[in-house]
Amino acid sequence: MRALLNKASSVLVFALLLAAVAAAASAIAAGAYGGSAAGQTDPGLTLAASPGTVTSGRAGHLVAHIAVPGATLQLSRRYVGETEFTALQSLTMGAGGDLTWSVSPRARAAYRVEFAGDASFAAASAETTMSVRPRVVLSTSSAGTVFTGDRVRVRVEVTPARPGGTVEVQGWDSRAGAWALLKSLTLNGDSQALWAWRPGQTGVQKLRARSAADAEFAAGLSGVGKLEVFDAANPYGVPTKYPHLILVDRSQYRLYYYEHGRVLRVFDCVLGRPSLPTPVGHYRIYAKDAHMYGPYGPRRMRYLGAYAIHGTNEPWLLNRYPRNYSHGCTRLSNAHILWLFERVHVGTPVWNVP
Repeated sequence: MRALLNKASSVLVFALLLAAVAAAASAIAAGAYGGSAAGQTDPGLTLAASPGTVTSGRAGHLVAHIAVPGATLQLSRRYVGETEFTALQSLTMGAGGDLTWSVSPRARAAYRVEFAGDASFAAASAETTMSVRPRVVLSTSSAGTVFTGDRVRVRVEVTPARPGGTVEVQGWDSRAGAWALLKSLTLNGDSQALWAWRPGQTGVQKLRARSAADAEFAAGLSGVGKLEVFDAANPYGVPTKYPHLILVDRSQYRLYYYEHGRVLRVFDCVLGRPSLPTPVGHYRIYAKDAHMYGPYGPRRMRYLGAYAIHGTNEPWLLNRYPRNYSHGCTRLSNAHILWLFERVHVGTPVWNVP
């Protein structure tokens, strides 16, 4: 009989313990101890990157929010290939609940902020990622006139250094309305690549360089370089016997400078207004005037009476099209007339073609 009573007493005690545990769990779920399993409120910690991708060498921003004024946060970072986060700094939240700071990752990085928790709020952490695009620079050896078949040296440089990486030189295909691959290049030990390009098409050619995305970097793009390519086939039939010759194409509003039958430079020009057109024909320079000013710019070369090739005090007219504004003269930019004046002599032929 006593054994039965002891057994019943043990069962009752166990049942009471289970009931107490269940009651405590219900109270926690109902918020009686702070609203979370740990007995504390969720602090609402978030972290965002702005922008999500930055160019190498430039800073981005991390924005943290937490509903705990004065909270202390620990910031850490982990690069691709690293297994652990590296602690960077400890930050104190202001009264507004938001905190912003600058970061300049060398490659794609994950960032984490951690809140240790306190008597009222639970511990929490939040993460975000900031990607980095490399800085890609494309340059060409020819900044002036380029002709079909000319050798143009294209140089691409990528930073941070990525020896052995690949870059693409792309050209704009106006017919397809898209960028097309011209050449794939491998970066050398200095993170540079060189290519000898021989343009085969006339007109304005647009080039850019692109580095593909990988685990550490987002895709990188250079700025767009523009080259105007002209036909090297001498469509005007200028004889090679002339050491210097100036040809003005009125339909194009362009001046071509020849040496021995080959075009060396091409300049945009302003021509005569409809009531005073630039004359058509073959002439020769008979006078050079080195000290001019006003509407003539710094230099003037006369070839037919008062008709001349000279500079201008209205350079903005060269940016318009069509360019019929002068009293019949051919106006160049002042930089171009200075260049041409030094190379052209009295007696040089001037061909004005329709």
